[in-house]
Amino acid sequence: MKRIILIGAGILAFLLTGLLFIKRDAISRLLVQDVTPELAGKQADIILFMGQSNMSGAGGNAKEAPQVPEGAGYEYKAVTAPEALVYLREPLGEMEHREGLLDDRDLLKRHGTMASAFVNAYYAETGVPVVAVAASRGSSSMDSWLERLAGDAIDRLTQCRKHLETHQVSVRHCYMVWMQGEADANKETPKEEYIAGMQMLADQMEAAGVEACFLIQIGNHTRQPGHHAEIQQAQLELCQLDDRIFLASVLPAQLDDELDEGGVHFSQKALNLIGEDAGRMAGSVAGN
Repeated sequence: MKRIILIGAGILAFLLTGLLFIKRDAISRLLVQDVTPELAGKQADIILFMGQSNMSGAGGNAKEAPQVPEGAGYEYKAVTAPEALVYLREPLGEMEHREGLLDDRDLLKRHGTMASAFVNAYYAETGVPVVAVAASRGSSSMDSWLERLAGDAIDRLTQCRKHLETHQVSVRHCYMVWMQGEADANKETPKEEYIAGMQMLADQMEAAGVEACFLIQIGNHTRQPGHHAEIQQAQLELCQLDDRIFLASVLPAQLDDELDEGGVHFSQKALNLIGEDAGRMAGSVAGN
């Protein structure tokens, strides 16, 4: 009897040891509750949330983000659960890292994003559910997007489309929300160069089926006044020059009191306001 017990204990120990070597993303796949069937036979809009640290939610707090009603917003996790949809919950893209590409692990923690507030406002305008795809990376410059990061975003979009089509979900519109530019301000990228780079990025995304870009103008750098001014101006001019790019919100420049002590990252309160503002505008455009 003792020998049987020891053998049983050994087998159990072996199995438990094996589980320790399963990657965290593999475990998460096992725990995902796929809600794709809810959308079967219905329409949805795909929205890519692209940009750098403020889009990743470096200064946010998921507990302070609004809840997204079931049926209004979903997340497609291209990295950790590519065979499923889940209800949109903050933080968007918490574990959606691809090494060397859209990967924040060595840079920041994704605490809470603007995505939920955006989706709620967008849904209120359109009545069409959103499938959100996280596609951001902290400290990313325009050069890095053109060289490699846009390719990862496009790959995530392609996976999402395939998943929805496989489950008879009709994609009505496909958009990107863009909040990036602080890294280019740090690099002192000239205004004309930023505009040209953004138009090249729009070309890449349009070729992949993205119909429009909703640009959120970056905020100020409260510790270095004027530091972001040239990129901010470039973004305003860009939206006048290119009819694919809509100015979704200028609110960040009005929320200096909601930036962290580093002067760059917004609080969840600010992200909620920005997301709501941009989502309302994007929903109005989509409705028209």
